[in-house]
Amino acid sequence: AEMSRVLADSNHVPLHRLSLLVHSVSIMHKSLDSMPEDENWKALTRNSANLRVYIMVFDVKSDDMLRILKPSIPLERIHFDSYITCVSGAVVDLISRQYDKFLTHFILMNDVIDMSGFPDLSDNRNEDPLVLLAWRCTRLSLLAVHGYTVWAHNLIAIARLRGSDLKVLEVTEESIDFDQGELADQ
Repeated sequence: AEMSRVLADSNHVPLHRLSLLVHSVSIMHKSLDSMPEDENWKALTRNSANLRVYIMVFDVKSDDMLRILKPSIPLERIHFDSYITCVSGAVVDLISRQYDKFLTHFILMNDVIDMSGFPDLSDNRNEDPLVLLAWRCTRLSLLAVHGYTVWAHNLIAIARLRGSDLKVLEVTEESIDFDQGELADQ
């Protein structure tokens, strides 16, 4: 929060890019109470109207991410990488709602070894958070998913929603799953 206040000062040259690393180890040793609040982000973007933020997240719990992701962050790129924890569908949904104007890159990687299969972000709901991300974030040009279940029909929906604007759609083959009805049809 203090750093954002200093950078928001009108005496500083406006920022164009800010890259942030959020790691579970740093969260264990420092409180999230010192994180910038939404007012801090608003002040920073007033002085730096063209600011875009890139966040790289390593093994951060979804509850902590919900506290970090403030609506006024001009988030352009986010990269989740997990070895211990998994990103929740709620976090993906929040990102698609809050950052629909700026988000261009969304990378979701999970290296959690779980014999029961890859986590499914849709939580058996009708609305898949990745499809909603593709629908809401009209500037999305890169979507990469590794180690999370992506249903084949949702993968087709994502590709159709973004069309040729989606330059990179990268999904690990093992992540793609089919409904039993789809398998019978094929």
